[in-house]
Amino acid sequence: MNHYLYKQFYRNTAYMISLLILLLAGLGSIYTGKKFLDRNEDIVSKSASYQKKSLDRNIALHSDDIGLLLYYVKFNLVNEMPEMAALNIGVRDLNPSIRGVTIRNLEEQKNNSDFFNPANAAAGNFDLSFVLVFLFPLVIIAFCYNVISEDQEKGTWKLLSVQSNNLGKLIDFRLLIRFVAIGVLYILLIAVAKFYTGIPVSIWFFIFILTGLLYIVFWFALCRWIIGFQKSSSWNALALVIFWISINFIVPMTGNLIIQNIYPAKEGLKAQIEQREGYHNKWDEAKTPTMQKFFKIYPQFSRYKIDESSGYSYTWYYAMQHLGDVESAESSRQYHLEMQKRNNAAEYFGYLLPNIHTQLTQSSLAKTGMDNQLNYAEALKKFHEKQRLYFYPYIFSNQNAHSIDWTKQTVRTFTDSGNINPWKIFLPYFISIIILIILSQNKFRKLC
Repeated sequence: MNHYLYKQFYRNTAYMISLLILLLAGLGSIYTGKKFLDRNEDIVSKSASYQKKSLDRNIALHSDDIGLLLYYVKFNLVNEMPEMAALNIGVRDLNPSIRGVTIRNLEEQKNNSDFFNPANAAAGNFDLSFVLVFLFPLVIIAFCYNVISEDQEKGTWKLLSVQSNNLGKLIDFRLLIRFVAIGVLYILLIAVAKFYTGIPVSIWFFIFILTGLLYIVFWFALCRWIIGFQKSSSWNALALVIFWISINFIVPMTGNLIIQNIYPAKEGLKAQIEQREGYHNKWDEAKTPTMQKFFKIYPQFSRYKIDESSGYSYTWYYAMQHLGDVESAESSRQYHLEMQKRNNAAEYFGYLLPNIHTQLTQSSLAKTGMDNQLNYAEALKKFHEKQRLYFYPYIFSNQNAHSIDWTKQTVRTFTDSGNINPWKIFLPYFISIIILIILSQNKFRKLC
């Protein structure tokens, strides 16, 4: 009987064509991911050369005016992109993986390039995670929706009842054959991706693979429950497709609207307005109060005195630049906090829906999610402050550009260490799968 079931499945032309299409879609997504990695690596590799050329050009033009020189020069911070990003691009195609900032106010530079765009978080990419989350379930549905109903509609169900002592085991074996076919295809795609994109073997990679397998198991458990009702093939197919549409489109879009209403994150625009007003108003204010506020923040620079009657001063100019950021700091902090709350809410929402949980987990493992962007934003802030504090003494003391060792000003890289919480990753899968198996098992006891 088992041998017959194997031959019945693998001789089905429609099934083989479905697997072939899924394979081609997976290979296409891997190719897309590799091209994305290559393009990013090309940009990062060129950034070092570009930064050096920019420095050399500005040093040649403004070597005697260090304040003017540093007005133009940008310093780059790379958000390191692991090879696993080829499997899940996440929001990396919407947010730059390298940022260049001057030592002037940071808040305006962030918002000018739209460092955070919460609406983009819902956008998808044609990567392997997309194929897994959206296309694999459709093939699983096509394989499983008529496992029981086909025999009932053909009139061979009673014959099977006579030939088999345990119809439940027979149906499970049919499902197992289909699971093996889908699982082998998934592992094959992972293997191709590993060698084609050069993904290193790590605990992160193994967890990535396991989340995909658990997601596939979830869909087979769901199909097992639905077909256990012993309805018609059309009913089973319709129920499964409606569920697929609901959890992939209707529920996520509704959830996204709810999250945006709960956490509106309006402080991003408010921070930009406050920064610009805080900076521009300083032109019409006395220099002394500005410098006093600046020296209170950085007492190590208090020896650089500014006479109120003096003309234009780069010491005062860069001080008021920073105070623009200071005056918008609370709104900026609130914006970051709201974005973090949005990200956390999406994670909690994902605990109820395996498709969202899979996407968020795999993007977190690949360092391509919103959590990575939030961490990068904090790293950029620290990088900007480090650059400012390094160059302030040269500007305030009116030193020549040649007194600075510019060879130290290389492109820096931010590495997101991240963390792994196995309970948060695997428990939602286990709970949903166990519940579906228990529900379907009750149905399978009634098979006759």
